[in-house]
Amino acid sequence: MSSDPAVPQHTVRQLLEVARFRLRLVAGEPGLDRPLRWAHSTELPDPSPHLRGHEIVLTVGASLREPGACAAFAEAVKAGRASAIGYGVGDVTAEVPVELREACERLGLPLLEVPSEVPFLGFTEWFAERLASTADERHEREETGRLLRMVQQGLASPEAVRERIDDAGLDPAALLVIAMDGVEEELPGVLGLDGDLALLITNDAHAWSEPAGVGSPGPLDHLPVSLTESLAALESARRSGGVVHASDLATFQALLGRLDQDQLAPFAEQIARPLKEYDKAHGTRLIETLRTFLDMGGAVGATSRALYLHPNTLRHRLSRIEALTGRDPLQFEDRVALAIAVWAAR
Repeated sequence: MSSDPAVPQHTVRQLLEVARFRLRLVAGEPGLDRPLRWAHSTELPDPSPHLRGHEIVLTVGASLREPGACAAFAEAVKAGRASAIGYGVGDVTAEVPVELREACERLGLPLLEVPSEVPFLGFTEWFAERLASTADERHEREETGRLLRMVQQGLASPEAVRERIDDAGLDPAALLVIAMDGVEEELPGVLGLDGDLALLITNDAHAWSEPAGVGSPGPLDHLPVSLTESLAALESARRSGGVVHASDLATFQALLGRLDQDQLAPFAEQIARPLKEYDKAHGTRLIETLRTFLDMGGAVGATSRALYLHPNTLRHRLSRIEALTGRDPLQFEDRVALAIAVWAAR
């Protein structure tokens, strides 16, 4: 999430809808969703060296009266990565030149007719106003993000965000937090930013981007819990992709998913590796047997039937697993360690 105010926040379509400019689209409709960040006025036949990208290039056409000049101008604007051309009528020509319309239509470059009474300076002022508003809005979101972190860490009371919750029109009896990466757009609720992390207080568990972590709902005093859950769920979602809810965290698989490779390495090395090496050297199926035994909840009879083995044959394999790993599959704590090893080996 960038804090750079020069990052485009608007589109040509949005500018076209600004009532005070009374703009009219005359060509290049396919490019209406191009991003815009600034306005640049020029009468140069080739403005491309002075463009940074994502501008609307404003001209009255003083240098576009020679044959071929309009097409060359449109191509130069496109090469400079500008998003649109605004042609001011009334000073040089009463209408937008046909040649310029045809060139912009061919290039898919939006061409907007600017009325004679609309000064080009007004566009610059409009963009400056939008950038200032965006900067103020981001500052407010960053302050909210810092406050939510303090609430989550127990350094501030949930009551500190009550006013923001009331202003957003949220139901204080059913609040939840969604933690997401890289959110740029306006979202319904109370949005706090913490670097590239977005924390959204809302009544709706819908995630607006992925990966995302969704905390459990509850009243205002439950907010620290929902914040903590959403952050833990986001960490899990970053590994697995998609959206992870708080209820998904209280599972064995979710717990394993929150362990990093260094934490899993001892299980893979001390337990899974000896079994794999034994299977490879002797043509046995100890890993498969162990996996099925774990899937069957440690039940000898069910595992024997699933593998079409006599129970004594299964017990022999389980004894071999214990001898190789030092973990008894029939003991609960050892069975947990074996399950982690099998999961890590995958």
